Amino acid sequence: MSRPRKPGIRYFPLDTDFFENKKVRRLTRAFGAIAASVLVNLLCTIYKDKGYYMRWDNDMPFLIADLVGVTEGAVMETVNKAVLIGFFHAGLFERYKILTSKGIQARYLEAVSRR
Repeated sequence: MSRPRKPGIRYFPLDTDFFENKKVRRLTRAFGAIAASVLVNLLCTIYKDKGYYMRWDNDMPFLIADLVGVTEGAVMETVNKAVLIGFFHAGLFERYKILTSKGIQARYLEAVSRR
């Protein structure tokens, strides 16, 4: 009997120039190294759970802050700025309270196409 498939993926590629990305650099400039930790943790959560998006509810700032070791306020500020500069899709965040982007969705589709 085969193992049941999980909705997310167990692995996702992280570009070697992730920290050179202009949006990541803006966030790092604004919030320091905390921003990179928050972003990577958010990406892991997105890909692990649904695979291409995650719901942003009242519990998520606490859960991410607890894992990263920062305040909930720092997580919320980082997410808000990430949405503002286009790291995450602003329209979907405002309308549905989800975090995703075209890049996240493309990487997810590429990963599941190899299953």
